[in-house]
Amino acid sequence: MWDVETAQAVSRIKVAKGVNLARLFPTGDRLAATFDDMTVRVYELASGEKSASAHQTGRTVALAVSPDAARVYWAGFFGDAVLWSWIPGENPKPLLKEVFTFEKRCGLSLSRDGAELWCFFEWDLVGFDTQTGAELARFRGSRSEDLGDGFVLSSERCAVAVVSVLNRDDEPVRPRLRKWNLESGRTLWNSGIMRISPDGSLLTMARSERWLASASKDGVTFHSMRSGRAFGVLPFEVPGAGISCLSLSPNDRFLAVGTSNGDLIVYDLGDSIHESRVAVPRIAACSRNGSPLLLRLRNRTGQWLKVHENGDLERAEGDARSDTVVTPFIVSDPGPRLTEHPARLHMELCRRLQQYDLTKPPPWGQSHPVQVFIGGELVVEGYVGVESDMEAHTDIFGLDFGLNAENPSVGERLDGNLSARRILDGIVGLLALLPTD
Repeated sequence: MWDVETAQAVSRIKVAKGVNLARLFPTGDRLAATFDDMTVRVYELASGEKSASAHQTGRTVALAVSPDAARVYWAGFFGDAVLWSWIPGENPKPLLKEVFTFEKRCGLSLSRDGAELWCFFEWDLVGFDTQTGAELARFRGSRSEDLGDGFVLSSERCAVAVVSVLNRDDEPVRPRLRKWNLESGRTLWNSGIMRISPDGSLLTMARSERWLASASKDGVTFHSMRSGRAFGVLPFEVPGAGISCLSLSPNDRFLAVGTSNGDLIVYDLGDSIHESRVAVPRIAACSRNGSPLLLRLRNRTGQWLKVHENGDLERAEGDARSDTVVTPFIVSDPGPRLTEHPARLHMELCRRLQQYDLTKPPPWGQSHPVQVFIGGELVVEGYVGVESDMEAHTDIFGLDFGLNAENPSVGERLDGNLSARRILDGIVGLLALLPTD
């Protein structure tokens, strides 16, 4: 154990050989650990003495300690039981049995108050009441997607996890952060494509719940919990090693990063992490008929097309943060003139759009500024454009580089998603509806 202020080792305890997983108790006075001999042990940090132990029936894959330090939970593949609850000094009790999964992967996450425990197994997410052990809900994920090992829970009963698409070889590709409501199962947002660290999809959430941090090949990326937007990156590079663990101090000041070569680096974040809240008080969130705003597309400098849920179209004068003059206009039966329905474009842009502040210069010349709204809030914005890279034989769209060098539209056939060209054509088709006067 180290003192963060002085970077000096302050104590050391001797434990059994073959440590598998370890977790500190929230009280800071005990350590729970699992071992290769299929035993879970609790150690007192002050004395280094073992205070409790219990036998397990298999190797642990995930370990968690309740916020009140009363219970230890572990998950793995132990015959018919896969999730256990243990009060140190008593016998462990099974919570969950018979989960169908191909890959021997799982993860655990407790709510901040410790009232709920959520466990995932490859596709399925199962929630429990920690007091009664009763199952609260079970969400069965898509068999064409992969849920990453790390996920976090917020007090608003939402979960955030890394979700990837499975290719034909069942390998996870195109990972994104996804936030969904645990009561309805509804997806609230998807982030842009991430460059995941080879050691896994590690996540940790600030105690303020305003932001979370993810490990990537480039370092640690900070995301808004409200919208999923990436608002900062902490560069991190250790030759020949990746990020193996990620943890925040209770006051959100210190970020500890562990590497696969055994190094531990602690960063003092201070007050440097501020989610850049998007101020949109002067952008009307609904049309004059009361329909929610879906998209705001810029046709040329100072002129925007506002597309609403029920098909209402409005022309607005303004900039990236405000409407000045808003003029509704009517287009009779625009369906045949559109290559894609606005609701479909809205969904695809939420899923794929490069996160880029519209107040900054565009990444390329021929592009269309786009803003995407959910529930009246601006959640994603960026420049949409397609450029050809003749050397790579691919089209470039935001952060997505061609899904297949020989045929950039292959992803559209495989998973039903729109290709970059179809999205761009849909935006151009909408903008063509604007009156020319």
